[in-house]
Amino acid sequence: MRTTPDLTSTSPAHIEAAKDKNYLWEWNRNVIDEFKSLTNDEIKAKLRETAFPYAVCIEHWLQDFNIATCIRNANAFNASEVFYLGEKKWHRTGSLGVQNYTPIKFLQSIDEFLKLKTKYTIVGVDNYSGAIPINNFEYPDNPLFVFGGEGPGLTPGMQELCEHMIYIPQFGSVRSINAGTASGIIMNDFVTKFIFKN
Repeated sequence: MRTTPDLTSTSPAHIEAAKDKNYLWEWNRNVIDEFKSLTNDEIKAKLRETAFPYAVCIEHWLQDFNIATCIRNANAFNASEVFYLGEKKWHRTGSLGVQNYTPIKFLQSIDEFLKLKTKYTIVGVDNYSGAIPINNFEYPDNPLFVFGGEGPGLTPGMQELCEHMIYIPQFGSVRSINAGTASGIIMNDFVTKFIFKN
């Protein structure tokens, strides 16, 4: 349980608590209670010990907030590795410090990405014709989920490299959901099915 002030209140006590440096430090160090006394390196070690057998790759997104959301999701669902393919830097504010516990490995070329195929099965996430809905998809061992931007999606070159292509069924009027949200749905689906299967 979080030890934070009631954020629905604007009482003087709430305002003073929000100004308290200890409270701000605890909130900025966004970790569960059992990790609060651990160093960043100790947290990284614990996450490595309990990581699920999958990885995530972000392919040159246009919006920085989607990158931060994907990295937060990778931490929340304890991916074994997170990769970023492209030269664009991302704005870290939206990740709330998660990058301190879930390292991002930057890939500068497709050749570097291709080396991952010796360890992972590449699974593209996009709503292209021929993609399989996640509710009907049986995940391979050691998948590497690749996410593109919400507008352009995965590049044609990346589509050709994917061994599987999956999508999230939707039931409203919009063509797609944002890529940060999609990453959380995919990771949750994989982890849930993995736990149930094992």
